[in-house]
Amino acid sequence: MFGMIPRRKEAEERWPVASPLAVLPNEFRALYHRLFGDMPLLRELDTERLWNIEMTEAEKEVMVKMEVPGFEPEDIHLDLRGNRLTVKAEHAEPKEAKEEAAKKVRRYERVLLLPEGLTPEKAEARYHSGVLEIRLPRTEEAVGHRIPVRG
Repeated sequence: MFGMIPRRKEAEERWPVASPLAVLPNEFRALYHRLFGDMPLLRELDTERLWNIEMTEAEKEVMVKMEVPGFEPEDIHLDLRGNRLTVKAEHAEPKEAKEEAAKKVRRYERVLLLPEGLTPEKAEARYHSGVLEIRLPRTEEAVGHRIPVRG
């Protein structure tokens, strides 16, 4: 019986989308930008700082510091392939005294992209008080040579 009711063009003009619910994502996006769009804290948020990683580039070396709390130096494994530094840490802790066979495993893994021209053979890593410090010296070609200018 309802299939016989003629269609009105007014209904199509009122809702340009298929469903009124289809406009909700755009409305929420606009509301979010009105509320949080001008906050300088959100714009200046550094993603590397969120993971407590600091990379400093000097003339002769690149130094990476990262927080890796709760591990021992023998739990940490570093792998440098090309300009990708992979830091992995794994520590197995025994659960409660009731189930000594079941162990709780803590893991940490980060992959960093480093600049080109590093000497991995001369790299040094130190771990103290939960902070891992990695020093990677640059190659002689990457350091460059200064040319004095005479007047």
